[in-house]
Amino acid sequence: MLKNKLKTWRHKYEMNQIEFASFLGVNQSHYNRWENQKLQPTLEMALRISEKLKCTVNDLFYITSEEE
Repeated sequence: MLKNKLKTWRHKYEMNQIEFASFLGVNQSHYNRWENQKLQPTLEMALRISEKLKCTVNDLFYITSEEE
């Protein structure tokens, strides 16, 4: 299962969801679904987010086993 560390990065930038979503150039409700693992961004969007945050996609996303 694909998981993300978006909330961790948002806290690192000391922003709320609205500010962080705007910073990333996405709608807040859409960002909320990503952060809460209800939806995954496309590969293109993941690359854009990593560029914006100056990190790698691996810094943002990771794979876990189903039982976690």
